[in-house]
Amino acid sequence: MAWLISGSWLTAKRAKLYPAVFLIVGAFVFVANVLVARGNLGFYDKPIGTDFASFWTASNFVLTGNAADAYHPLQHHAAQTKLFGKEVEYFAWLYPPTALLMVAPLGLVPYLPSLFCWLAATGTAYVVTVRKFIPASSEALVPILGFPAALLNASHGQNGFLSVAIIGSGLLLSERRPVLAGVILGCMLYKPQFAPMLAVVMLARNNWKMALGAALSLAAQIAAATLLFGPEIWSNFQSILPMTKAILEEQMIGLGKMQSVFAAARLLGAGVNLAYAAQAAVAIFAAALLWLIWRGKASLSLRAGAAATAMLLSTPFVLDYDFVLLALPIAALTNEGLKTGFRPFEKSALAAAWGLPAIARLAGMYCGVPLSPEIVLLLLVLIWIRSSSPDALAGGSSLISSALVESQPQAPAQSR
Repeated sequence: MAWLISGSWLTAKRAKLYPAVFLIVGAFVFVANVLVARGNLGFYDKPIGTDFASFWTASNFVLTGNAADAYHPLQHHAAQTKLFGKEVEYFAWLYPPTALLMVAPLGLVPYLPSLFCWLAATGTAYVVTVRKFIPASSEALVPILGFPAALLNASHGQNGFLSVAIIGSGLLLSERRPVLAGVILGCMLYKPQFAPMLAVVMLARNNWKMALGAALSLAAQIAAATLLFGPEIWSNFQSILPMTKAILEEQMIGLGKMQSVFAAARLLGAGVNLAYAAQAAVAIFAAALLWLIWRGKASLSLRAGAAATAMLLSTPFVLDYDFVLLALPIAALTNEGLKTGFRPFEKSALAAAWGLPAIARLAGMYCGVPLSPEIVLLLLVLIWIRSSSPDALAGGSSLISSALVESQPQAPAQSR
């Protein structure tokens, strides 16, 4: 138990080795998949970039003046079949019309170059943003790039990098440039399921300027989508919502890939109503903790990390590549630990959260064991504990004290 509490097992050597291994293996697999490609198909005749097929074909609809077809599964699937030269798994477009503005340029170049440009641009924004959360460490680049969620996001051609950049940069600007911060955070309209926790942040700090910026951003995006695609685009979007509900409730993409509290409850045998109740209870608890954290005096980066963590607990629709958002709380809490010393359970929880995306899907699919909600919630609780008692280490038992002394002999006596 002392080993787990202190995190003494996570030595500096291991903290460097594990991310390097993940990064090397992940890069090798990605490059190998591209090198063996026939057309746009990689290993086992599967599309390279998988979900990016949805973005690229939606972009083509926009560029040809047929944006509404992105919300017609038959036409959308037919476009993907044409792209890959064979019928493939359907990669649905489930985003609101404003997201079409975001992906519109992707179809200007062929599929694979577009995928590489997308990952390079959003990946750079991801790295730059996360580095702002851990400026004290010069060795953070490999763990940031080798983060299993980042590798998952890249292999799926998904938008997790973009979410990290928007949420991280927006929240870091929330005190110095609140209106600009709101404008940036308003771009998360493409994933509106995360919006409630951003509202908690704004209310907790009474940051009405940030709320104003967000409102202006939302209004501008909605107006642009309506003017460019016509007002009927919103009814087209509404027509796809039952499909989104079916994907969630009828396990159409598999509960192993879905990582929410709702999915965990369903995986354990709960009915739909009970699963929604469990999701609501955890979301309310996470919102309460987030409120307390943002009302407190914790560092801005730690508060921003808490917001990203709470977002992953707030919605039933969370997939494993969305865990790229965990890079923010991991970086923030690691930075605090490096500066003031790690508290009980923090090192072990950070390691668990960092490795979670690598095993969460496998644990759910093959073992029927949901791991994500409890680890993500533990991370949020630890941030709250640190935020609520910034000048003293949590815990007071001799067991904890001895474990900390053993793992951090260099710490000043008053901080042990």
